[in-house]
This record gives sequence, structure tokens and C-alpha cells, in this order.
Amino acid sequence: MATFADQFAEDADWSAGPSAYAAPSRACTFPPPPIEIQPATYRRNRRAAVLTKLVETEILPRLRLVGVRTSTRDVRPVPASGLTAADTTEFVRLVLAEEAVAGMQYVETLRLRGATVRSLYLGLLTDAARLLGEFWQEDRCSFVDVTISMGRLQQIVRGLSPAFQTAALRRAHPETMLLLATPGEQHTLGLIILAEFFRSAGWHVAGGAVRSGEEAADIVHDSWFDVAGFSIGAENGLAQLTSCIRIVRRASRNRKIGILIGGPLFLSDRDLVSRVGADIGAADAPSALLRASGLLRTQSAGAA
Repeated sequence: MATFADQFAEDADWSAGPSAYAAPSRACTFPPPPIEIQPATYRRNRRAAVLTKLVETEILPRLRLVGVRTSTRDVRPVPASGLTAADTTEFVRLVLAEEAVAGMQYVETLRLRGATVRSLYLGLLTDAARLLGEFWQEDRCSFVDVTISMGRLQQIVRGLSPAFQTAALRRAHPETMLLLATPGEQHTLGLIILAEFFRSAGWHVAGGAVRSGEEAADIVHDSWFDVAGFSIGAENGLAQLTSCIRIVRRASRNRKIGILIGGPLFLSDRDLVSRVGADIGAADAPSALLRASGLLRTQSAGAA
């Protein structure tokens, strides 16, 4: 299976500083996935026409390729409260038992019912990853099953990305973000979704799996980053994360680099920010974007 670093590449570089870009030497990055465009929202007075066109031109041809028969009569609206636990359970069943295409077909059905890509990122896919972890802890599936299924979830995120990025901001001098899993951690779906939100807001995003703080130090030494974000999932990674943050601060080309942390462990321990030496923490992708942007505004105001 391709590594997190292998799956992402982008054409920007930040080695010279925040406003001068050249080709990156070490940082691996998050590129746009294959094109698959769908309106992010449906206006009430155009909903039927948009759905009909989408089914005829996008969904049905794809389903025919894999021998699946479907009907628009089978499409039920998403409840007003959003996606349900039953949606997540069925989705997880598909990604465990089938190829990624089956999960993507289910996702496209949910989009026809009215689910937005944002709700899929923050709801279905995030909840599915959490449920897979619970299944593994309860011995309902193996670590191999979870790893393969997480890879399928990553494929689905990449398939949804073009729709999410259709309204992405484009700026001459964007902020730069480095997203890394704590050394030793394997699953990076949360970071991939986080990258989607930062890219949509106009940031340049780089990321990858690193084996040590020294590898992270090489990246921030060679390339400029405004913020480095770390994901932490388990208590046994705290020492590694604390060490990695300290090394990154010391090695960074940007002497005022901001440090953001998130992940499952942060959700259960909000004091983690000070314990590991970070600047800010965030519970989800939208709040991470807001807090990182706020940190940079504070730094700029202090420098003025």
C-alpha cells in the first residue's frame, strides 16, 4: 500500500520564505485528486433538474461500468438532522467487505439524497474511521482489515476533493501548513481531511508520515511553513510528539512557526496543548482552520 507521503504531491514550494516560492526539496504535499465535479449545494428551485442531470451523466454511467443497477426511485432524502448512524454502519460494512468503488457508490447515493461533501468529510468519513477503530478494539475485525479499509476511505476522500475544491480560494501569497502524524502513528485520514479544508481556504499544504523528529526537522529547515500541525491518537505517542514539536521549533526556517495539534487524544484531553508545547489545539477541521488563521493574525499584530 502506498504511504501517506507517496499519495500526495503539489507543485508549490516554500523554501525561500512566506512570499517567495521555488521547487520543494523534501516536503511532500497534498495534490488535487482526480476530477469529479458536483455542485456543493442544491438550490431548491433547481434541485430536481440538477439531480436528474447528475444521475444521467455521472452516476448511472459509473455504476454501469461495475455492473450495478440503480433507480432514482431508490434515492431517499437525507433527514433534516443530517446523516444517520445507520448510514455510517452501512458505509463501514461496504468498505470492509468490498472494494473502494462500492463505498464511493454509496457516498454518491448520499450526495443525491442531499448530503454535502463537507458533511461527508466531518460526519460519515470521520465517524466511519472511528467505528473501524472500535471494531478493531472489540476484535470484530483485524488490524489488516482496518488498514485496508482506511486506505479505501482515503481513496474516497480523494474522489470527493474536486467537488470540495471548486470554490477554493486562490491567492498570490498563501499561508503554508505542514501536516504530520506523530512519528509511529499509521492512520492519517484525519490529516487528509484537514488538508482539504486548508486547501479550500487558499493555503498551501504539505504533509507526510515521518519516522522521527529529525525527519520533521529536515522538512521545516529546508522549507518555510507558517504553521505545523500534528495529529495524536494514543497516549503512548505523547513523548514522541513532545520531542518532535521541540525539535521542529528549534530547526524551523520560520523562527515563529505556529504549532497546532489535534486528533483523538486531544478530544479527550484539552490540556494537551500546554503539555506537549503546542500553541493551539482544535477538535475538527473547521476549528483548526479558524484557530490557525487567528494565530497568524495575532503574530502579525504583535510584529507590527
